[in-house]
Amino acid sequence: MMYKPKPLTISRVLDTFRTIAKESGKDSQDKKRSHIKGLLVAATDCEPQYIIRLLQSKMRIGLAEKTVQMALGQAAVYSEKGSPPKKVQSPFEEAAKIIKEAYSVLPVYDKIVPTLLDAGVWKLPETCNFSIGVPVGPMLAKATKSVSEIIDKFQGREYTCEYKYDGERAQIHCMEDGTVEIYSRSAERNTGKYPDVVDAISRIRKPTVKSFVLDCEIVAYDREKKRILPFQILSTRARKGVTINDIKVSVCTFGFDILYINGKPLLQEQLKVRREHLYNSFEEVPGVFQLATAITSNDLEEIQKFLDLSVNSSCEGLIIKTLDTDATYEPAKRSNNWLKLKKDYMDSVGDSLDLVPIAAFHGRGKRTGVYGSFLLACYDEHNEEYQTICNIGTGFSEQQLEERSTSLRSKVIKNPKAYYRFADTTDPDVWFEPSEVWEVKAADLSISPVHRAANGIVDPNKVADMYRAQKINHSHNQEDEDDD
Repeated sequence: MMYKPKPLTISRVLDTFRTIAKESGKDSQDKKRSHIKGLLVAATDCEPQYIIRLLQSKMRIGLAEKTVQMALGQAAVYSEKGSPPKKVQSPFEEAAKIIKEAYSVLPVYDKIVPTLLDAGVWKLPETCNFSIGVPVGPMLAKATKSVSEIIDKFQGREYTCEYKYDGERAQIHCMEDGTVEIYSRSAERNTGKYPDVVDAISRIRKPTVKSFVLDCEIVAYDREKKRILPFQILSTRARKGVTINDIKVSVCTFGFDILYINGKPLLQEQLKVRREHLYNSFEEVPGVFQLATAITSNDLEEIQKFLDLSVNSSCEGLIIKTLDTDATYEPAKRSNNWLKLKKDYMDSVGDSLDLVPIAAFHGRGKRTGVYGSFLLACYDEHNEEYQTICNIGTGFSEQQLEERSTSLRSKVIKNPKAYYRFADTTDPDVWFEPSEVWEVKAADLSISPVHRAANGIVDPNKVADMYRAQKINHSHNQEDEDDD
């Protein structure tokens, strides 16, 4: 350096991060490194560690989105010139609620904060609305354990049952000018990952449709055998920069809801109305775009048969939704008006697996300070090695997660053991000594392109044998063997 750089400001760091995010094409990695180097050279004291943590999305300070929204609500109330509506008993709580709801339909603080400063928090619902091109948090379903529980909960209301597909939740935005953007469940831009889906839009939308926002699931699909493939197959696709000619894993998009059509938001419409728009707006192309398989019934036996059909069609189970009562679309909310009945909530496999945690990934958000997920392996006696079988991050209570994290911290090792078998792409935050055995319940087993358990074998008393025994995979296995 010929002279000392100017001190960093929040605005400069933010602008640099935005520049880094937009860099693309030739030499983009070198350009990104140069931007980061510029920040680090100008940083002082503890600033470098926070710059790196921000870039890694691992702040590890316990700050969550809800905290930011509550803080904005309090600041808005303190700076509010007018008095709150008379019916508001707790202004701070009400303001935080309003900001949370506004963010769920317009998750862009750059638009919310100026509106707060200009019009105040009480008018925010009128001024911050759903906008095409800005992904909203998807509506989520609550878990239920049986068909009879669904019938009891939705008694007296009309509801529909849809297949729950095992793929990647997606929100497809098609603008008036024909531009298409695809967003993930966490609002990440996935357009570059699915050029084949973008290419299909012109074929599936009807001539009357100029713009839309589609809620859907993208799944790996074998078009020759006309069947859905496991999520693990979908996960092998590159995340960005995919070209159509290089695609090895075909996908099918299953549409199940529509949030916007030809300039009109549909969030406040009942599902029955939204579904009519959905059915009238698109043409099905088998293996490319299909509408979610659904029935409308309140008959226990019929729903049970539909659930069995779903599982045998390589789906996870059912999503049950109210149709015309309390059936609006609630962004970023886990609603009682959507219920999910997954095969892993029931006794599907009928047996459990004894697995060993050999690595882990640091937790984020509410799981900051503990491990968020674990890499599990099973022991192969023949080769005397531990072979990875899955990642697990669900099914823990907070207490269990704290206990397991505390227990395993003393077993951390610098490098994986020579007798660990895992994919080259596996990159956990920490490795462990093989010291604990966990009993793990599974919904079913599918062939993984990543994990190494029973790789290339079919042997009694091994994972492969459990896979073969499953009813859901039996017909698929037979086809595979016939092909071989």
